[in-house]
Amino acid sequence: MHNFNQKYKSIIEKPIDISPLLKDEMYLISGDFYGIQKFIFERLSTQKASKVLRAKSAFVQIFTEYLARYICDILKISEKSILSTNAGKFEILSPKQEIDLEAIQKKIDDYFVKNFYGLSGVILSSVACIREDFSQQKYKALRKKIEESLEAKRFGKFNLFEENAPDVLQYRTDINNNTLCKVCNIRKIEKDESCLICNNFRKLGEKLAYKNDENVSSDKLGIHFDDNFNPEICLDKRLKSYILYEEKDGRMSPADFDTLAQYSCDKSETGLKALAILKADVDNMGKFLENSDVGVTDSFESFDSFSRSMDGFFSLHIPQMMRDNHPHTYTVFGGGDDLFLLGAWDEILELARAIEREFEAFVQSDDLTISFGIAIAKPTTPISYLAEHTEKLLEEAKEIDGDKEVAHPKDAISLFGETVKWREYREVFGKLDKLFQGFEVVNSATLYRLLTFCDMSKNIKKDITNTMWKSKLNYLFSRNIDKQYHYLLEELNESIEKSPKATKMFLSEFIYKRREA
Repeated sequence: MHNFNQKYKSIIEKPIDISPLLKDEMYLISGDFYGIQKFIFERLSTQKASKVLRAKSAFVQIFTEYLARYICDILKISEKSILSTNAGKFEILSPKQEIDLEAIQKKIDDYFVKNFYGLSGVILSSVACIREDFSQQKYKALRKKIEESLEAKRFGKFNLFEENAPDVLQYRTDINNNTLCKVCNIRKIEKDESCLICNNFRKLGEKLAYKNDENVSSDKLGIHFDDNFNPEICLDKRLKSYILYEEKDGRMSPADFDTLAQYSCDKSETGLKALAILKADVDNMGKFLENSDVGVTDSFESFDSFSRSMDGFFSLHIPQMMRDNHPHTYTVFGGGDDLFLLGAWDEILELARAIEREFEAFVQSDDLTISFGIAIAKPTTPISYLAEHTEKLLEEAKEIDGDKEVAHPKDAISLFGETVKWREYREVFGKLDKLFQGFEVVNSATLYRLLTFCDMSKNIKKDITNTMWKSKLNYLFSRNIDKQYHYLLEELNESIEKSPKATKMFLSEFIYKRREA
């Protein structure tokens, strides 16, 4: 079983006791909310995005919990049968009985087609199991069986060719440019320039602003799935996460993206005013869980404790870091083993470095690492584009090793157009950040020349003339940089030669912090 650092004991979860649930014959029912990125970002208006982004992300978790409890209600079993609900997934352990999952799936499909045009949904799957499947010898095989069952279901989403398939091709003649919701750009305006669903997301966003836990009936959270089932959902810290809120017209509302950008370089008169968008997730999680030497999936208890604790790091610990030290930020989602944040660009970069350090300390293992993709953009850039672009940056980080066998695969960051290993980036940043304290250059073109030298250094094999970067660097210092800063020359020579990409990352951040606002 994987042991987390006890320094983080507040988020390390003990496994739940499932012994009262175990029977000779059972069904393990799984649900997976797919298309989460499309659900959150698709066609979303950037101008209104901050008002609903966190609410839409929270809705994924809220609906996951609602659906798990709904299935328990349909099957007449205790809600204690719910083994887990996190990151858009749930598992329920039911005694063997007649279970019409197809009827429930049809109801889910109809709901998502009617309300969200089938851009996302939830797939259900079940596998038969027995008491012994939860023993230390057989649980790994059960986990594999669950994943394979869900994977098979992913290929049959919505069953559009069946006779009773939901109608996704209805054409709305009453929607035009004047009546189109200004938030989602999909549904018809009903109130305050938004459709009823987006208006419900706005209201949910306001509820998430309250600090204390709060029990709210599902219908007031915008869930109108079944009129006969309306449980109370607890809006707790995991759901509320962290967002910078501001009071407007007597109500707490999420700070818009332009406001977040204006907080960039807040304590300086200069500096770029922009957002940074961060996406990160744990590397090789699937392989880690499959590794028999690790032991995480050897028993339900170890797997349950591991997955809950990992979720706690992303859904509880990181928001607390934001709240304490990086307030001008916004959680889009955080849970399971991944993360999507945005905020004032300089705070997001500081936060990324802090998260990487904290994660390394939390997992206490070289087998688990985390990679990041970070983009910097104007606050008016379409949020759907930024989501896709940052996803591509994260993919670049995860492809850093190619097919090479390395001691620490992935563990990378993509930033400022470059991708490097975290260890290299940390080493270069730590050394240069200390040396550059107090360094002042009147002519910004001089700093941009340093970026050119980084590009030359990394492209020597393409063009032999790029070897001239060293002589050009020496000439630059002799002609344009005050002698009191010449101690930097030797360090830059070494850093640009050995780590040109990481050096470029540091220099780009240094320049952005001194750029005219």
